[in-house]
Amino acid sequence: MSDVRYRCLLAVCGLGVLNFLAFVIVAVAIGGDAYNGRIVGNHFYVAEHGKFTEVSEAVYTYSLWHVRSVFITHPLAMLTGYLAKMEQQARTAARRSPGRDQIGTLPNST
Repeated sequence: MSDVRYRCLLAVCGLGVLNFLAFVIVAVAIGGDAYNGRIVGNHFYVAEHGKFTEVSEAVYTYSLWHVRSVFITHPLAMLTGYLAKMEQQARTAARRSPGRDQIGTLPNST
């Protein structure tokens, strides 16, 4: 795998982790998330562990879209993290083992 692909895997994984951390920080700050919340009339509520907090429609909409983005980026971060780890292990194994053309040859004594 090329360095560009490997770095892309790490970047996607990192962005997924950052998105999840941002979601947690915002959810704690506003009192929950819209996925567990509800709309009653013109009142918008986010929820966390059964406790509802009223928020503006804009905050509710933001929270709902952020939850949806986490549903996509979190599994993607796990997948790319796994693939990056596999690539890292393959690179380490390749560095430790001699190349095909070097099998059975004596090392240079310089």
